[in-house]
Amino acid sequence: MEGTKYPFTKTRMIGHNISSFVNGGQRPSAEPVMLVEDLWFMIMGLLSPPDIVRLSHTCKTLFKYSQYHHVWYSALVKHRFLPTSYPHLRNASTNVIRRQLITTARLDAAFSKGALRSIRSRSFPLEFPGVFQGMKFIPGSDWLVFLFHSRTLNPDKHSNICLFKTPTTEENATDAVPTSVTLQSEWCWLNLGPNDGPYKSSRGDDLMLLRTFSKNATSRRTFAICQMDIKTPSVKITFMVHTMERTRNHIVGGDYLVYGWITEDRNHMLRIVKLNEDYTKSVKDVTVEIDCPSGHDGRLMVRYDLRLSGKRPKLLLITTRLMAAYDISDDALTIASQSPPLKLPAMWKYVPETISFGRIIRVFHESAIVTLYGGQLRFIYPEIDNPEPNAKTIATYKFSPPTPYSSRYPTVFTSERIFWPLRFPRSLPCSTGLKHLIETASIPPLSNEECEIARVLVDYDELGPEKGSLACDAQDWDELSGRLCVRSVRSKFPHDFSWRKMSWRITILEMV
Repeated sequence: MEGTKYPFTKTRMIGHNISSFVNGGQRPSAEPVMLVEDLWFMIMGLLSPPDIVRLSHTCKTLFKYSQYHHVWYSALVKHRFLPTSYPHLRNASTNVIRRQLITTARLDAAFSKGALRSIRSRSFPLEFPGVFQGMKFIPGSDWLVFLFHSRTLNPDKHSNICLFKTPTTEENATDAVPTSVTLQSEWCWLNLGPNDGPYKSSRGDDLMLLRTFSKNATSRRTFAICQMDIKTPSVKITFMVHTMERTRNHIVGGDYLVYGWITEDRNHMLRIVKLNEDYTKSVKDVTVEIDCPSGHDGRLMVRYDLRLSGKRPKLLLITTRLMAAYDISDDALTIASQSPPLKLPAMWKYVPETISFGRIIRVFHESAIVTLYGGQLRFIYPEIDNPEPNAKTIATYKFSPPTPYSSRYPTVFTSERIFWPLRFPRSLPCSTGLKHLIETASIPPLSNEECEIARVLVDYDELGPEKGSLACDAQDWDELSGRLCVRSVRSKFPHDFSWRKMSWRITILEMV
């Protein structure tokens, strides 16, 4: 790293055989190579995180050097997706960065094998008096947030937000009671969407977006920021925004909340809200118009994404005929607040060579835009901070179903891992439904050539063998902790498949 002042004395010498560290971490030879300390830091900068750990186990001096923050920060900056997909890690402590780099390296090694086997699993029933609206991991932890709608608990408070920690004991896990806290909200929130979080703020706090639609005269759409603290634990709604506009889409990330709409004059407007440190009020609340070429004013399906890992925060607009990035930094928002309305120009733009990009499958935060065109999945990576104008990288991947029973549609699709359901019919004459399995694949590093990715089977005990089993699918995946949440649903009565009489069961698979 340029400009970094290393806390060492350059005249001190250490003797070790560098080849022995990289090749298995053996003891140094009888004739060591004498290297100054700054050369050891340069060597660590060339090693992978597991090799840095092996090197630190050779002697006390190198263990001391491996504890410096700049060693692991340099490894984080060079990682292929962690510093961009999770910008909060740039401000994290040395222990957090080191633990995350090692966890990700172990995950990559586990997914490269012929089958993915969990090192431990926890299963417990989930009983609630209401309608299931979503369940997701709190990033980097073993806590989950669960949203369900119920008028049984309190008729005046419809939606319930439950933050709970899964049981830690493997023995009698079904009888263990997880630690939990529930917030009964006065609003009836919609189901959790792919852009709603939970996500990390710029300060590493856990936030989640709640949305609702009302037909009263005061507001048409309502957005709320929910803060979750797993240390206390506690759940609270800290900030709410109401609007009468018919919003086309929204996005949250870091300290920002953005939603857009189209006016009667076909102008594409954005409201950009930046929250303060405790997420209780806005420090910036600006409405701007973005400059879209003729024919790209939002008549088609509109998606947004926030790119906050670069030098200046940007908003990415995605349609089937245009991808463009706009500067939403404090300077740009200050100018907009002084002379409204302001039309933000596009600082990066990508127009398809043909009529359309195809179907927009998914827009990953700080990562790829996945499109389906001509039967091929294309991962488009915008390089907004590249000095070359309108730079981008396009990778084409093919996920061939290995069996006739493999599904084409994944249940969990993240920027790095994909999970598909796999259901085999049981053999007669004792057939009692389907055999539920899960397939997975890892997105490889960028390549300009078309790449065919093989699916591997998640090796775990089957979760739906009983009669009356309806579904057993992957619910959520947490890249930071390497945990997979599997939700199985079965009828309480074998001959009654009513959703009002369902029995839910949650299984947490820890891969590393």
